[in-house]
Amino acid sequence: MSLLQGAARRGAGLLGRESWLVRRLRPAYESLLDWSSNGQGIPWSINGVEYRVDAGYRHYLGQNYDAPVAAFLRERVRRGAVCLDVGANVGVYVLQFAHWSGLGGHVHAFEPNPAARSILHRHILINDLKERVTVVPTAIGASNGEAVLYAAGADGMSRMGAPNSAIADEVQPLTVPLMTLDHYCQRERLSPDWLMIDIEGFEIAALEGARRLIESRGRSLGIIVEMHPNVWASAQTSRARAKALLADLRLKAIPLTGQSDPLHDYGLVHLEHE
Repeated sequence: MSLLQGAARRGAGLLGRESWLVRRLRPAYESLLDWSSNGQGIPWSINGVEYRVDAGYRHYLGQNYDAPVAAFLRERVRRGAVCLDVGANVGVYVLQFAHWSGLGGHVHAFEPNPAARSILHRHILINDLKERVTVVPTAIGASNGEAVLYAAGADGMSRMGAPNSAIADEVQPLTVPLMTLDHYCQRERLSPDWLMIDIEGFEIAALEGARRLIESRGRSLGIIVEMHPNVWASAQTSRARAKALLADLRLKAIPLTGQSDPLHDYGLVHLEHE
């Protein structure tokens, strides 16, 4: 299979990865990869660790995906850790959290988009992680109820509130269940060690719905958040609201991906307890 992938990479490099011919041949190539793996996914390295992934979604799981963030977490996530991945999509962090936390750890993966969740389940299955990952088919926010998710297949830019402008022509509105992290952790009697949030602008709402969790766990809870200030307005969030919430929770946003202002620039942050 590595010979096939190597030949394909060289051909795509010569022709251009987004050339008309490469785009036309891609579905057949991915079907061939899937066939050659007996339906068990292809070997795929993510930040230096090999997993098995669905060939058609391999580019959702970049081989150097958020490398500085992965390095930060790799040094800190301990064996046996309980990790919450909010906005799990097809599982790039689910696979890594499961690897870092080891056999005694557990990952709770929140993903309301049925298309992404289908691929997430496949990645869990082909990596033999069924006993170590719980998939929760729910959106996370500041309250319990329902929300409208504007989804475009399994695209990670699907979001609530309003369609993402980058995929606006492809989205379909889906009504999905909405839950707070406080409600979920109380219901499941969880005391997580790590919280990862990437929900396209609704990250402040998710933190508001996790007040009790954050206050009760204190420094025992590591928090990583992908900040999307450019779309906060459509999530009824503002810089002032975000700043006030972090101050109230005694959290300081430390940039992990080079942003100069973590409450203005897009990027991932570590919310450090003051």
